[in-house]
Amino acid sequence: MKNKIIVLMMALMIVGLMAGSAAAADWEAIGGLQIVNVTLDTYNDTIDGFNTVAEGVDPDVDKFDNIDRVPLLYLGAKKKINDKWDLNIRYEYIFGEVEQSYTFGGTSYDNSIAVDLHGLTFLADYEINENWYATGGIGYHQGTKTTDLNGYVYDTAIPGLNPNTSVKPGENEYDLDNGVSLRAGVGYNRSFAENWDFNAQLDYLYIELDDEQQGNIYSKGFAYTAGLTYSF
Repeated sequence: MKNKIIVLMMALMIVGLMAGSAAAADWEAIGGLQIVNVTLDTYNDTIDGFNTVAEGVDPDVDKFDNIDRVPLLYLGAKKKINDKWDLNIRYEYIFGEVEQSYTFGGTSYDNSIAVDLHGLTFLADYEINENWYATGGIGYHQGTKTTDLNGYVYDTAIPGLNPNTSVKPGENEYDLDNGVSLRAGVGYNRSFAENWDFNAQLDYLYIELDDEQQGNIYSKGFAYTAGLTYSF
């Protein structure tokens, strides 16, 4: 946890210093929202197993959803290197949560699985024409996965089916470390007011990380971005 706080503070300091000195160094401030399609097969297989056991206990269980997409928020700075190339440095926050509810013995149990990732990403943009550009880069991410699993399903049923299960009842937090992301895509940029630009972007993003509980996790998929750029 201490390492995560240090990395997050460093990322925010770097982005803050760059954005703060934008006027002097010709940097631009950038920010936006990205919706990332993910293929988290390891997580979704686990979720499907949880739902199957819970359904055997309560046919009316409110099931966990599979994790198919996650939101990503970013804030950073951008600098023109030459007539064709721009450099982007971004702090990114990826997050998501799924929930389940079932009843056993007259008692209702609420359960959740949540993921929070913080990262620092370096991207290069190549200008195709006045509005269109190609982009690509690399990022480093780390964070936590928090599971809150309660009641008969997690105390008794799942351990009874698999005595070697890594599932722990109650609220538990697991480290997500060494996350490396690669991405490439194309974007559209257009000015809509003085000093302000809107940009839309389509990327293909691959990310791999180490889950303290479940080992190596990877995902790949398209990501859709809507963002703003402010020129000082």
